[in-house]
Order: sequence, then structure tokens, then C-alpha cells
Amino acid sequence: MMKSFLITPLLFLRKNLLLVILPILLLSVLVVFTFNTIAQNVDSKQSMEVSPPSQEITVEPGDKKVITAKIRNISNQTYPVTVRIENFVANGDEGQVALEAADVNSISSWAKISPKTFSLAPGESQEVTATVSIPKKGIAGGQYGSFIFSVKGKEEGNAAAVAQEVGSLFLIRVNGDVDERLTLLNLSAKDFSEYGPVPLTMKFENTGNVHVKPYGLINITDMFGQRVTDIVVPGKNVLPGSVRNIESTLDRKFLIGKYKATAIMYYGTTKNHTLTAEASFIVIPYKAILVLAAIFTLLYISRKRLKKVMKALGGK
Repeated sequence: MMKSFLITPLLFLRKNLLLVILPILLLSVLVVFTFNTIAQNVDSKQSMEVSPPSQEITVEPGDKKVITAKIRNISNQTYPVTVRIENFVANGDEGQVALEAADVNSISSWAKISPKTFSLAPGESQEVTATVSIPKKGIAGGQYGSFIFSVKGKEEGNAAAVAQEVGSLFLIRVNGDVDERLTLLNLSAKDFSEYGPVPLTMKFENTGNVHVKPYGLINITDMFGQRVTDIVVPGKNVLPGSVRNIESTLDRKFLIGKYKATAIMYYGTTKNHTLTAEASFIVIPYKAILVLAAIFTLLYISRKRLKKVMKALGGK
């Protein structure tokens, strides 16, 4: 009876093997199709890369400067590309930028691009140049432009083509009556933390007419005035007429007590300027301390009880 019970399912599987395998094959095809679709979508969203992301250039009034950027097709499709130059300004306090309408006193009206249109096959790259003719008067300070590469996707059926734009920024310093004026408004940290790392934020304001790049370090000392560490702060540009936050981190997990952070920052091309600011913060791993206190309390109570038991046993 048992033998007959085992043979029956085997015979069923042999006779209906196709019914068993077919759903598995269909599922495999569906998974592969879905993966390929996702890969194509990702590829279409990230079809181009540009270099450099940004560059800094110094010129004299009346100069003619050639600026270059390169775009590469990292997708598996061929795309038409058009190029233009636009001005940009600071937008927000995290280093973002926003494109700005052109006028006669801006880079976009001084620049000539070559080539303006082309196609890129998969893996191909193209270098583009902008020849910028700097006026002779009235434009000392910072001038800001960007290559804007526009890529239009292919239409498939009734689906609309997806457009993509990528940029390569260039920051031009025109020598002359340049005003470098930067203020370190404050250095801030979270007042209380249980553990590190501890984020530190410096807020800078540029009231001059040219971009400046503050750099330096943040010195950390403990409650006894002993040096804990120095955090190196690399230079980051602050555009004129903007406020920018520059972040650093005290990258240590276990800290305990009150600490002081002192920022010592430098900037300036023609003259070196120093900016300082301070902030204090407290780090106490209170949960760990409470757990240890509870353990020691239990040990103390247990010890007292053990003494009483030993005394009682000794009395007997």
C-alpha cells in the first residue's frame, strides 16, 4: 500500500512534466525582462557624464580665454546633444547653484561655443570649447557660467522622449578692483549628544564681489583644556552675495564630557585673512552609564545579602 502511494505522485510528475516546468520558465523570463527594463531605465537616466564638474580660471580684463569641457556617453544608445552657455548664481546655503537669465554683462553673452550640436554613440566622448572674450572695463570680480549639455532621448511608440541636462561649471576671477570680503557668522554643534560622531557647521557670508574659498581646521579640546584632535577643513567656494554652510565632523564614537570646538579659517588671494569662531557641546552616553549603575547597584545589594547569609551560616 505504501509503495503504491509513493509511485502515484511520480507517475503524475512524469506525465505532467510540462505543466510543472512551464510556470518556472515563464517566471524566469519575467524576472529577466524586468531586470533588463530596470537596467534600461537606469541607463536612460544616467546616460551622460561630464568633466570637469567645475573649474576655476583667473583672467585679466580684455583677455580672450578658451575653456573646455568633455561629455561622454555612458549608455548603450546613441543620443543627439546640444550645448549652450548659461550664467549661474548661488541658491541656498548648501552650495547649490541656479541658472540665471543672460544679459549683455554676463559670460553667456561673451562666449562662443564649438561645436554646438553633435551625436554621441555608446562609449564616445566629445570635447567642447567656449571662447570667452572678457570686456576691458567694469567687470572685475567673479563671473560665473556653465556649459549646459542637453540630451534628448528617442521616442518609442507613443512614449514621449526623456530630456536630460548636465552641466560643467566654470568660475572666472577677473583681476582688477576685486573685493574679497568673507565673514564667519558662527560655528554650531548640537548641544547634547549621547555618542559621536558630532557634526559641526560653519556659516559663512560673502559680501564681496568674487568667490572665496575658506580653508583651515577646527580644534577640539576637552573639559580640562586638553587637545583631543584637529579636524582639517578643505576649501570650498562661497559665491558673492551668498551665505553657505560648510560641514565638518568630529568622527569619534565614544566621547564623554564637555568639549569646545574652535574654528580657525583662512581666505584671501592678495591678502591672507583669518576668521575664528567657537562652539561648545556635551556628549554623555547616559544609557550606558545607567546600565553600569544598575549593575553595580545589583552587585552591591547581592554582596550585602551574601554577607548576611554567610553570617547566618557561621552563626549556626
